[in-house]
Amino acid sequence: MRIAFISTMAAVPWGGSEVLWQQTALAALAQGHAVLASVYRRDPLPPQLQALAAAGAELHLRPLYSPSLATRLTRRVQTALHLLKPLSAALAAFRPDIICVSQGGNFEITQMAWLREALVQSGVPFCFVCHNYDASQLPAAEMRQTGRQIFARAARVFFVSQEQAHVSQRQLATRLPNAELVKNPVNLPAAELLPWPTSAEPQLAIVAGVDINRKGQDIALEVLSTPRWQQRAWHLNIYGDGPDHEYVVELLALYKLQARVTLHGNVADVTSIWRQNHLLLVPSRREAAPLVVMEAMLCGRPVVGTAVGSIAEWLTEGQTGFVAAAATVPLFEAALEQAWQAQSSWEAMGSNAHEWAGQYADLKAAETFLTRLQALAAS
Repeated sequence: MRIAFISTMAAVPWGGSEVLWQQTALAALAQGHAVLASVYRRDPLPPQLQALAAAGAELHLRPLYSPSLATRLTRRVQTALHLLKPLSAALAAFRPDIICVSQGGNFEITQMAWLREALVQSGVPFCFVCHNYDASQLPAAEMRQTGRQIFARAARVFFVSQEQAHVSQRQLATRLPNAELVKNPVNLPAAELLPWPTSAEPQLAIVAGVDINRKGQDIALEVLSTPRWQQRAWHLNIYGDGPDHEYVVELLALYKLQARVTLHGNVADVTSIWRQNHLLLVPSRREAAPLVVMEAMLCGRPVVGTAVGSIAEWLTEGQTGFVAAAATVPLFEAALEQAWQAQSSWEAMGSNAHEWAGQYADLKAAETFLTRLQALAAS
């Protein structure tokens, strides 16, 4: 089989939305299938894309948008001289049996006329995987119409949470009979219940890209800066990096939390995080199906999160974690207070979380998704 993967991720070189398609592509290559991966050009190329190329995938590198008129005119000339290969030409040369478009969001395709045209002209079955979404934003009328049209032509529209699928259909004002749920891979070698951390001081963790508008680290920091929390013994470990790193440093100074919070940056070994920390905090304003929640639960750690994306679907109040109804300081403070008062039950809650996640998570999610793509191509 010949599979073309197209990523619309443009904001950052790599992110959680890229894991499913990249892992599925590696699984396909391991089974002897041919893979084309069309992504935005980065310098340097992310290691995950280098791994795909090393495994035998054909990479089609698209230039990022530039507002410069000179740059755009140069690219047109390069395309005319066949120095740049447009996506439609790459697809025609590759001759895929199925095309999988991975969206960093859920409606990016509505703003990519060139991609819609390439998909339709290919004459090949195509599907979408939708990741991040914003329930507070209503797409413009033209976006809604375009979204309804292109999603109706897709063989499948995959969503990563039931809430995301529900909200997306409401935003489009349509039912998607071709909608289906899919599970993301987790970055763990096995679903192992890790030993409970021995630190007497509660270790709290936020594991997310430092993107305040999405991940809401500022909400948690404001809660922890209040007099009640300043009088308690705890330490917060923030893992990840991103565009708002300096702002978080400024907030730590504002709230005088420098001695109570450690910024670790990106950490590749997920298990090392959960060998040290007792509780995951997810104060996110926007999520779809955050891998960090499933990974923490599999490792046996309870979670305090906001009711966005799959978080409320995954957590059972008081049994595996606590849910704030929305990403606001008062509501997250109330949920975190509930967790603090139940501190003696955290280890038992972690065991509950591990048991539930072990039944829900798919440790072979890439292979499962590959099977679904094969079925779509066959049909």
